[in-house]
This record gives sequence, C-alpha cells and structure tokens, in this order.
Amino acid sequence: MAEPYFTRGIPMLPVANLRRAIDFYVDNLGFRLGFNAGSYGGVRRDAIEIHFSRTDDATPAERTGCRIEVTEIHELYRDFRDKGVIDPLGDIGPKPWGTTEFTVRDPDGNALTFVEVFGLGS
Repeated sequence: MAEPYFTRGIPMLPVANLRRAIDFYVDNLGFRLGFNAGSYGGVRRDAIEIHFSRTDDATPAERTGCRIEVTEIHELYRDFRDKGVIDPLGDIGPKPWGTTEFTVRDPDGNALTFVEVFGLGS
C-alpha cells in the first residue's frame, strides 16, 4: 500500500472584510477570483490558491501570513513596488538561508512573503 502524499497546501487567512481582501489580491497582486461564499472566499494565481475566512476580530491578522515561492522575484518586486504594496519592513534582500525575499501586507495585516531560492530565476 502506498504512503499518503501531501499534494499542496492552501493557506487560510483571517480578514475583516472579504470583498476588500479579494479586491486587494485581484487588483494589486494579480490573483483572480476563485470563489466568494459570503464569509469564506479564495483567490488563485498560477499554482497558488489562498483562502480567506471573515472574522469579527478587530485585528485579525497581527501574526498571520504565508510564504509563496516564486521565480523572477525582482520583476515581481518592481511590479508590486510600483503599486505601492511592499511592506516597508519587508523590503527585498538576500537571506542567509539561501533565498531572496520581500513582504507585502494585505489590508488586514496578513504578511505574504515572496521567496525565490537562489539560482532558480533572475
């Protein structure tokens, strides 16, 4: 019998306003709408899918986020910088563990850290 194999993960991020979250990801980060079920929704871009769960918490995302591995990180960074969505505390740079990274925060404070492993893209 074969061992179970995990095929992918889908982060679920807390948001105060589902429509605002979806609009931010679609308009600023190039995702497309996956679904909107009122208090639960999602977006997709390439092989990445992110789900949102609406919460009444005043600060839903103080410590939440996800890491998204990408290629051509410098081109992506320039696009997001031009849209003004780069987190000032998460500017692009190399990391000692062998990646280049930068961070975007959505309107609820969720951190999306975009990561490229050295040697895989630009």
